[in-house]
Amino acid sequence: MNENISDISKDIQHRAYMLYWNEQHTEYLTPNTILLSIFLLIGVPSNLAVIFVYQFRLSKKTNGRYFIVPLAWVDTVALLISGAYNLTQNTKHVIFPGFGVCKVLKYLSYVTISTSLYLLGVIAIQRYLKICRPFKRQMNLTWMRRSVTICVLASVVLYIPLLLYYGPVEIRNPYFNVTGCQCSKLPGSQTKLKWLKIVQGFWFIVSFGDVILITILYIFITKVIIKNARKMKHVKKKDRTDPKIQIIMQLSSGDNEPETATPNIEAPGNPTKSNQQNAAFKISLMFMTISIVGFLAYLPSWTLIVIETSNPSFWKNLSSVSFRLCLVLRRMYMVNHLCNPFIYGVFDTAFRVEVKKLFGKD
Repeated sequence: MNENISDISKDIQHRAYMLYWNEQHTEYLTPNTILLSIFLLIGVPSNLAVIFVYQFRLSKKTNGRYFIVPLAWVDTVALLISGAYNLTQNTKHVIFPGFGVCKVLKYLSYVTISTSLYLLGVIAIQRYLKICRPFKRQMNLTWMRRSVTICVLASVVLYIPLLLYYGPVEIRNPYFNVTGCQCSKLPGSQTKLKWLKIVQGFWFIVSFGDVILITILYIFITKVIIKNARKMKHVKKKDRTDPKIQIIMQLSSGDNEPETATPNIEAPGNPTKSNQQNAAFKISLMFMTISIVGFLAYLPSWTLIVIETSNPSFWKNLSSVSFRLCLVLRRMYMVNHLCNPFIYGVFDTAFRVEVKKLFGKD
């Protein structure tokens, strides 16, 4: 009887120490928890609004906006999963729940984040074909759908090794004489850690290569847009019924018509709407801005991943202020998933109008 009472007392004391230890970490990470909550409160409703407006309120006649809905879905899921993972890390830092929860959240977080990045690469290819090679074969609706599937499958397969290297790790508190559990990199032999660095290097090369591809394609797109803008200034001084001029105007307004292998050429004398002249430019500039913001959001995270990989004790050696600052930068990638709706609002007038109607602000 006395032994049972003693065991119960020890168990209560152990749980009390664990909860107190975890509470210390939770309070320490409260500023980051508040920031993550703000990200979720802004990002999830905004992306859901994007999905609703582009899926049900805007015309389906153009393929120029096709990738907006899949990208919004990916961003929504990425915010929910990465938000759940990071918030659990903050609030249950030394009592992380379950073996499977750690691996699944970590894995899905990487998969969704990478899928979003790969989709930006596919969008850049589609815009390059549309703007720089308008008379060549274009990416039709079937290939757009396939490209989304390919991006998802590529991310799912690419990050399977993560399941082998990350999981729940025991952490000891000698002061309270208790052992907690964190979701972190699993300990292993030097050979295992060496392979982890190789895998992480491969992930980095693929992601950075995608960014380089996006950058190069948008450089070409920008050159063509500037060139066409100069032509359009010259066109305004001439008779717009000239067939050659109609071709130039069609190249600048291709996104307002159904996408085909070659752009439509209007017959002489047919009027062309003036606001169509900048349609392709606006959509391309919109996706270019999304890519730039995405790169800027990923850059701090990538930098800190490289640092912590080469220096495992990096986080332990930081001061309190430096730790909090670096943690914000480490999780800055979430900004990429919440800012797109605001970029659509800046560049896409039709989206902005529908959002105002949606919230009763006609």
